[in-house]
Amino acid sequence: MDLSLVELDVDRRGGSKHVLVVVYRAAGTGIDECARAHRAMRPVLEARFGEDGYTLEVSSPGIDRVIRAPSEYSVFAGRGVRLQLAGGAELAGRIESCDGSILTVSRDGATEAVALVDIRTGKLDSSQEGR
Repeated sequence: MDLSLVELDVDRRGGSKHVLVVVYRAAGTGIDECARAHRAMRPVLEARFGEDGYTLEVSSPGIDRVIRAPSEYSVFAGRGVRLQLAGGAELAGRIESCDGSILTVSRDGATEAVALVDIRTGKLDSSQEGR
């Protein structure tokens, strides 16, 4: 489907399950991509929870998503990011790559490698794109 699954969360709301799905496509994630993901997931969820046993919410990550898992850095390669590092420093730039332990960020024509364990918080930052 040319989509990356960024987040999947299932919780109980009332008497049914609420399923939250966040999908991403590097070329752009709009309503058409969310609708495709919704249609693809319905048969699986109906088999698991019954036709009326769930609600499904599908969305894109948004332009200022808080990075919730280290694997998201690879998914969002090429996107702008703002990092709060251990010790209080801040780093902003564009995600170049992530190998699971080291994140490489480019800014001002140079690259900087940051250990994932040194990142306190990360957030997508569209203002860093196109620089």
